[in-house]
Amino acid sequence: MDSIENKKVLVKTFGCQMNVADTERMIALMGEQGMTPTENPGEADLIIINGCSVRDKAVHKAVSYLGEQQILKRGPNAKNPVIALGGCVGQLDKGDVFKRAPYLDFVFGPDAIDQLPELVHRAQSGQRHFVQVEFDKTLAYSTRTKVHGAKAQAFVNIMKGCDKYCTYCIVPFTRGREKSRTIREVLDDLAGLVEKGVREVTLLGQNVNSFGKGNPNTDGYEPRELNNPIGKVGPRAGEENFPQLLYAIDRDPRLARLKRIRFTSSHPLDFSDELIACYAPAEKGGVAKLARHLHLPVQSGSNRVLTKMGRHHRIEHYIAQMKRLKELCPGIGLSTDLIVGFPTETEEEFQETIALLDAIEYDNIYAFAYSPRPGTRASRMEDDVPGEIKNRRLNELLAHQLRIAKKTYAARVGQVLEVLVEGIAKNQNLIPEGGAGRVWTGRTSCNRVVNFIDDSPRNHLGRFLAVRITGSTSLSLSGELVHDPHFAERGDDGVQYTSSYSTSEVAP
Repeated sequence: MDSIENKKVLVKTFGCQMNVADTERMIALMGEQGMTPTENPGEADLIIINGCSVRDKAVHKAVSYLGEQQILKRGPNAKNPVIALGGCVGQLDKGDVFKRAPYLDFVFGPDAIDQLPELVHRAQSGQRHFVQVEFDKTLAYSTRTKVHGAKAQAFVNIMKGCDKYCTYCIVPFTRGREKSRTIREVLDDLAGLVEKGVREVTLLGQNVNSFGKGNPNTDGYEPRELNNPIGKVGPRAGEENFPQLLYAIDRDPRLARLKRIRFTSSHPLDFSDELIACYAPAEKGGVAKLARHLHLPVQSGSNRVLTKMGRHHRIEHYIAQMKRLKELCPGIGLSTDLIVGFPTETEEEFQETIALLDAIEYDNIYAFAYSPRPGTRASRMEDDVPGEIKNRRLNELLAHQLRIAKKTYAARVGQVLEVLVEGIAKNQNLIPEGGAGRVWTGRTSCNRVVNFIDDSPRNHLGRFLAVRITGSTSLSLSGELVHDPHFAERGDDGVQYTSSYSTSEVAP
């Protein structure tokens, strides 16, 4: 077998934050074997396509990228890297892809990530066209977060799988049934990350609102029960739940240097009154570290369409919860997922979705034209909304949202916001002609992107800084750095942070 020490790995990521977290884990696992990350396919000894199957377009992107790599296997002087297909695309496709891509070495699913070094070893030993997509059948879920390098931010899986089985969704077939880590294990995991310099975490799950189901609440965390307008939801009384985890993170002395908690994704059916209460100011019983942002997928503004989607929540309850949340946490940033052109959706029902945007005034939406996913109940429905109507509705929805966002973002001009700096902005156009400095970019607690100029040589990556907002668009804010020693003291911890080494195309 060839040694993998001093060799390089590239992971191309498509999909959601869970795929990004999986990529980080893959890079860390291979790093433990001596491989270093690269973004150049031409110098990679191992190429992994970490694909998403939630929407047809994402699948095509992953398969297309796979096709581009076959040239690396051809010719006498070819690099001939090991090429693998993973993620939800690998789980769903299994071995069928070998017919289209015989140069592919192996396929694996999300539950096989920790076996990756062994799978690579098998490929380097000459085995080809093998598949590892079996689900982990154990009831318990235990893991440890792995990050490559020093990072200010980390994605932390707290549960996996989904039990909702919405009619259009492939996730239960690619990620399996719901399983949650224990609160105690998550706290220990976060403590290790904070020790390494992590200051913001995003808690991940297909439906974090149902976190804790099946785990006995042996430590007596509060609140004991969860409720929303349809009644008791999520885990039962006597089991752990998501608000318990948020409060436990806030109160754990080992996590004093953790500044922000984010989470995704959620389902309105399990979005509880107790979780809304977590957004209250800390002095009124809320979670101090909880970012003032919520991503709560609604999918449609029509109750009839929601019923066909198998969502089991009503739009009037959703709106009431969002209004209560805004009253409790003014300035909160809201985002959602929406599908247009679902089977039988009428023009009037599409307009109900437009009306929902006006009622909530989201900061951002992730909208998609419906595409049937194989094996789902919706795939057996007649896909009766013509493609040109789907595209027209999608463009109308996005244009309407941009008008709303232009207003909500402009309302931030003049405010001083705390920004976690994520790196150098790709677009340096803020710098005037002949001007000096660099444009940095980061996010506020309410998840708004902020770009600002600094003409000093300092590295702001991973720092929390105060920025006065001076301009806005429909998608971002711009501002000027405020030299506030209070912010500088809290942000400067002496850690030399690194940016992500994985190439990603990420959806919410």
